[in-house]
Amino acid sequence: MVAVKERRERVRTLLTENAVSSQQELLSLLAENGVESTQPVLSRDLQALGAVKHGGRYVVLEANRVTRLEALQPLLRGANAAGSNLVVLTCEPGAASSIARALEEEEPLGILGTVAGDDTIFVAVESERRGEAVMKRVQDLL
Repeated sequence: MVAVKERRERVRTLLTENAVSSQQELLSLLAENGVESTQPVLSRDLQALGAVKHGGRYVVLEANRVTRLEALQPLLRGANAAGSNLVVLTCEPGAASSIARALEEEEPLGILGTVAGDDTIFVAVESERRGEAVMKRVQDLL
């Protein structure tokens, strides 16, 4: 099984090198390149990459790329559990939305969704174990 980041990079490369007009066509190209995926996963990959359909084919608009969490490291302040399915992240004022988007774009951490205020982010997670993974990811950056 290919990691999320590697799969998305292959999707980006295939879209750059081929005129892909459908998700089914892209799934076939991925399979030809040894990457198994499903339509729902591919749809999330396209969204994460900022790919849109333009002129009848998928293209990746670089302006839609999300800032990586590592680049936002100086803005992070803390991560705490708030029950078994909620993690609360704190950051510099005005950074919460960018940090929430960056976190959601990372490899699956079991995140169900985020709610970002000004300097606080609520991260809903699938389980306590997933919450610990999110906290560890953020604490590793602090």
